Amino acid sequence: MVDVIMETDGIGFSVQAVADRAGVTHRTIYNHFPTREALCDAFSDYVDELLEASSGAPEPAWSLASLPLLVEDLYRTLALRDRHARAYVMLMIGNRRPMSAWRKRSLMAEKLIAREQSGRIPLTPRQVTAVIRMFVSTMGWHLLTEQCGLSTDEAAAASAWATRTLLDAAIAKRTAKPSSSPSQGGANATRRRRN
Repeated sequence: MVDVIMETDGIGFSVQAVADRAGVTHRTIYNHFPTREALCDAFSDYVDELLEASSGAPEPAWSLASLPLLVEDLYRTLALRDRHARAYVMLMIGNRRPMSAWRKRSLMAEKLIAREQSGRIPLTPRQVTAVIRMFVSTMGWHLLTEQCGLSTDEAAAASAWATRTLLDAAIAKRTAKPSSSPSQGGANATRRRRN
């Protein structure tokens, strides 16, 4: 399936092409996967299993504090399974919908963010999650390494920084109080001198 996806850029590949590459009939594929969508979701799950096996550790429990650290480990693991990870991204783009694993992780992140999000930002938890998922994902790794030309380590560092910055703003932790603007500082200093 990786070969078929890479050859078609994930756009419009057929179940018949996958069957031909596997040396089986398309009926055999449909016996295991009732729809093309089911085949795509199974491929997504397979890539997740490969990535978990490549990382050498079970997937850690998600927490907002751990997301910046997770992105660095994720990017290094993705680089180990480059073809599979890029095929996964092409499949998501070609299908114009997220795979089941993406949806599951996004829902987990959205629930975490909804619990801790500050009321001071004008975005919904879904919006915050969508932006953060651009960095903590196979898609983010692909865009930063393939399209922007960053090395895996550069992309991991940039994504960890962006994730940490976005989370700090979203949950209003570890953020400094806004400083006075120069005009306010001057007015405050004048008031203090008068008093």
